[in-house]
Amino acid sequence: MAAARGWMRWVLGRDEAPVYLDDNGVERYDLEEAALLNEQARQRGSEIDLDGWGSYGSMMERRDPPMRKRWLDRSGWYERRPAGGWTTTRQAEALNLFTTRRAVQHSGLITGQNLMGQSVVRLDPFELYKEGVIDGVNTCNIGDVGSGKSSDMKTSAFRQLLLNRQVVVFDKKRQGGRGEYGAIADVLGVKSIEFLRDGAGVSLNLLDPDISTDGRHQGGIEGVVPAGQQSLLLAVLKDAMEQPITPAMRAAVRRALAIVNDRARAAGREPLLKEVAYQLLDPDPGLSSAADQALRTGTDLPPSILENLGDGAYFGTRWAGRSLEWGVDAGLTLLELIDGELRGLVDQPTSPEVRAALEHPFVHFDISGLPEQGKAVQVVMTTAQTWLSNRLAARSSNRTQTVEVFEEGWSLGDGSTGDTARANMKLSRGLGLSTASAFHHLSDHPADSPSRALMQEADIVKLYKQGRADDAEAVCDMYHLPPETRDVLMQLGRGQCLVVMKNRDPILMQHMRSSDEIALTNTNDVLEGTPA
Repeated sequence: MAAARGWMRWVLGRDEAPVYLDDNGVERYDLEEAALLNEQARQRGSEIDLDGWGSYGSMMERRDPPMRKRWLDRSGWYERRPAGGWTTTRQAEALNLFTTRRAVQHSGLITGQNLMGQSVVRLDPFELYKEGVIDGVNTCNIGDVGSGKSSDMKTSAFRQLLLNRQVVVFDKKRQGGRGEYGAIADVLGVKSIEFLRDGAGVSLNLLDPDISTDGRHQGGIEGVVPAGQQSLLLAVLKDAMEQPITPAMRAAVRRALAIVNDRARAAGREPLLKEVAYQLLDPDPGLSSAADQALRTGTDLPPSILENLGDGAYFGTRWAGRSLEWGVDAGLTLLELIDGELRGLVDQPTSPEVRAALEHPFVHFDISGLPEQGKAVQVVMTTAQTWLSNRLAARSSNRTQTVEVFEEGWSLGDGSTGDTARANMKLSRGLGLSTASAFHHLSDHPADSPSRALMQEADIVKLYKQGRADDAEAVCDMYHLPPETRDVLMQLGRGQCLVVMKNRDPILMQHMRSSDEIALTNTNDVLEGTPA
């Protein structure tokens, strides 16, 4: 206490005044003693101002200083207040550099943290669309291997289940003898739907009745027409034949498909690809050959011939016989696929496990066991995506929100099957379907490829680290980013990304995960030697 009083006397500038305690224990200053001290000080060349003391009388009472409060000390109450500086309005504009942009939205799922303003980032595509921030609900992740894009896709898919949305994953990455989403399926108690070569796994019929012939469904929303059996079959043929589909071949395939569907419907079973192939190679000729010969010689056709033109009657008397040859190349191609790459995958009735899978909120299509080369992965993914789109179109009146995840977007975005998948994605708003896809480098995809179109048309794009300068520059060119963004993309850390949305400034984000999510979404177990 004595030290505190001494400090206070020093602050008040009255340390020279003699102090003593009176009978009541109150500090007092003796001015007579002060006058003596003043005389001594005058001899030393200094003087004490007695007027300052005399105004209080011969004796002056001094009170204890107030106690210092800790909570005020923590808040800086006792700190010296800095003096302000004069400025102008134009100079003060520089202060805007330190302001942070408000969050894009306050509803939906949390994705990460804004590294510029430390605010929470919410990138829920359905909520962003509802708020009018974006025009669609498709998302895309682009980045190097190990940059964290797969972890983000897994975490985002897992969190969608919290809002009663259905998540359908097409899993191409192999990890520990199965697809990398298998661990999530196990936690959720869901059986993985595994596609394997030669019919060792499940089958998804390319001509499943749930995929309508032309994509139209009774009870669906007007104008929401996904790809149907015709578009899907022609796309597979075009990619397999590596040549354009002529109008004659297209007509033959369409007619063969209609005949096979009618027969299967009458028999109460599913139509199969092998039946279409046989229909193209060995149709019922009827008397179409006789009709063709009679037309060439100018002979009138008798009623017996006109009534029996076989499967070519659809094309009229003149072309009935010739139409029998239009589908030979397509039929041979289908047989080659059925007996080769696609055997047991899309040429058999749809397995019961596939239909039962859609009854659960999380659907795991494991296609990691299919070979990288060939058409199997591409055909299976496109068939499954078309099948799902048709199922959603048939139940679109339920307003169910669905998220489909393609970890390997390149498998979906090439060739004619890629065009078919892209057409299905354009119906995302009507189907309540958000498509999330991932890609590594733009240099892997030609400028006119469907996969590039998928990247460009995504409404939310997360750009992860690009290790090569040319890849970073290509990304900046595609999304019209400033040239200096290239250096930012090349220096991003793991889990960091640049979020790009149309008509919005980019957001530098750090993906956030809980400890449980980290354990579930770790994709480096094999490389790091981590035990399962």
